[in-house]
Amino acid sequence: MTEAFVKVRDLKIGATVYPPGEKPHDIEIVHGVSFDLEKGKVLGLIGESGAGKSTIGLASMAYGRGGVELTGGEVWVNGRDILKTSKGDLRSLRGGEVTYVSQSAAASFNPAKQILEQVTEAAIRHGKFTKAEAEARAIVLFEKLGLPEPERIGRRYPHQVSGGQLQRCMTALALCPEPDLVVFDEPTTALDVTTQIDVLMAIKEAIRDTGVA
Repeated sequence: MTEAFVKVRDLKIGATVYPPGEKPHDIEIVHGVSFDLEKGKVLGLIGESGAGKSTIGLASMAYGRGGVELTGGEVWVNGRDILKTSKGDLRSLRGGEVTYVSQSAAASFNPAKQILEQVTEAAIRHGKFTKAEAEARAIVLFEKLGLPEPERIGRRYPHQVSGGQLQRCMTALALCPEPDLVVFDEPTTALDVTTQIDVLMAIKEAIRDTGVA
């Protein structure tokens, strides 16, 4: 049996709530989740809004947003428990080994920087590619994702492209460093049906070519 690249064991996640007229108190919002994910495989989390899908996905980067805290359990990525690792190791993990695609690309891009600079930044900073190599890879990804003028669109700023195009640029950003794991948080929500197919095919091709989970 293939060794799992990601192993989550009894993951518990808590948050502090502030009820009107009451003292703040801590509650548990994820109750002992466990799962495995092998390289080159896809795992989907299904649940209603607020069920904790995004929160669990972000735990694979040892990250809790909005005051959320990872309170118990283990999250093993590539052979080490990332909940117990150093800050330096987490910096290497995030954007290098593990990348993330949020539901809202518009809220995730820096409006003051060109798209290409942001798409290639992690790949360059983590030493995966030189600047020229990362830019060439980004252009290939733009083309695979069905973006118009793939050699030029990266020179635009986020406000100069549509929301659907920006969402595809974010998918390119996540795939550019050739990570081992990509966490997709409803990546095709903002796209029309035809574009959804292009994006899903590009993701499938990345899985086939690189073994990304």
